[in-house]
Amino acid sequence: MHADLLLHGAVLPTVPEADALAIRCGRIIRVGRFPELKDLIGPGTRVLDLADKAILPGFIDAHVHFVRVGLERTFFVDLSDVGSLEEALERLREAARDRQGEWVVARGWDESRWPERRPLERVDLDRVVPRQPCCAIRVDGHLVVCNTLALARCSHPEGERVDRDLGHLREKAAWDLLDAIRLDQRALVEAVAAASRHAAELGVTAVAEMSGKPEYLRAYLHALDEGRLRTRVFLYLPLERLGEVAGLGLRRGFGGELLRIVGIKAFMDGSIGAHTAALSAPYRDRDTEGSLLISAEELARAWRKASRAELQVAVHAIGDRAIGEVIRAARIAGISRYDRHRIEHLELPAEEHLAEMADLGLVASMQPNFVVNWSGSGKLYEERLGPERDSRIDPHRLVLDKGIPLAFGSDGMPMGPLYGIRGAVSPPHPMQRISIEEALDAYTRGAAFSLFAEGELGELSPGKRADLVVLSGDPRVAPLEGIRVEMTLLSGEVVFRR
Repeated sequence: MHADLLLHGAVLPTVPEADALAIRCGRIIRVGRFPELKDLIGPGTRVLDLADKAILPGFIDAHVHFVRVGLERTFFVDLSDVGSLEEALERLREAARDRQGEWVVARGWDESRWPERRPLERVDLDRVVPRQPCCAIRVDGHLVVCNTLALARCSHPEGERVDRDLGHLREKAAWDLLDAIRLDQRALVEAVAAASRHAAELGVTAVAEMSGKPEYLRAYLHALDEGRLRTRVFLYLPLERLGEVAGLGLRRGFGGELLRIVGIKAFMDGSIGAHTAALSAPYRDRDTEGSLLISAEELARAWRKASRAELQVAVHAIGDRAIGEVIRAARIAGISRYDRHRIEHLELPAEEHLAEMADLGLVASMQPNFVVNWSGSGKLYEERLGPERDSRIDPHRLVLDKGIPLAFGSDGMPMGPLYGIRGAVSPPHPMQRISIEEALDAYTRGAAFSLFAEGELGELSPGKRADLVVLSGDPRVAPLEGIRVEMTLLSGEVVFRR
């Protein structure tokens, strides 16, 4: 039996004794030394010399809002790279000129990187976009600032999550407003295609989509039919849809090769940037401890229902108070350690929380790019939480030492495993630091395990799908900042080549 494709002359960091890999019918059929694989070369075999480049399993982003990543390239006004509040406003002014009569929706602003060190406000947006509705979503997605015309669409009353003077909407108030901005299906299909192209450029071959709205699911199906989805998508549907999903009898694994349902996504708290992550002690810069979005008892009831439906539950919990409540809900629900339910973000756990997670078999779904972005002297976490809590945020080292399964993702802030891994291997604080081998494992094998996909993804071994990334150098020895993605393969087919 001959191979369709044979890659050789490479470094395989996860299989150090090998330098070659053979693929047939979309799967890896042999890994080893090139002379040992030559018998697989036939008349139709493509043989590619990679000249000391590195082959890894395709990266798996275990937590991302994938359609949103696409919309950032096709619809949203991008504020992620602006250096000041005034620069953000100028970009919104220009967008309003280009989109007269339409909504202006921006995303990605982060006041912690601006000299003004203050968030956008309603009066700012009214000044630059006075005649059409405009809103700007903070980088974490938990705070949206609106101009007066956009704010008029908000049905939530003034209170903890709505500040009409500032034009600030938080959590459900923000999400409900954004849901009211309807995009047609064609725009969503284009977003899926754009996200898939971007993922391939980053060496990402599979993602966990944390925003499985019905309209997004339809867009995925259209993109799949059109051959424009070239990324494996594992869907997490909103907790609000649990009854419908369970009623239809949809179980974990329902779907096909490129699109399948895994579970349900729930929120226990908000974000540190929006001051809505639930803490056990107040924020350093504001007299609040954040808030819980659901009670442990409510979550436990949903957990039991999801478990009966054979659906995995992934719970967003950032602050220590929120993490403690998720663990309490898991105890009430009586979850099995073999169910692989997940805590998303897990930014500020207490050490006793980690011991309980290990006992319950909970997976830690974490984002090391958060460390790059916001941890360390003078950055957001120190400003919001103080140096002591910043020093123990995102404790990847403790997670692994407790034997907790670790899966890495990006939350789209930004996507890019090579960017994010820097936060785990070269962080500002010891509790965050793990080895490059452990970080690569969390973005491949660990992420596959978190999605019940370890039987087909995450490793370079015979029988696994030939989802691969080829890097310009070996990340174990070369500086991460200088490494590029040279090629990405999905089922043995090249979906990106530099």
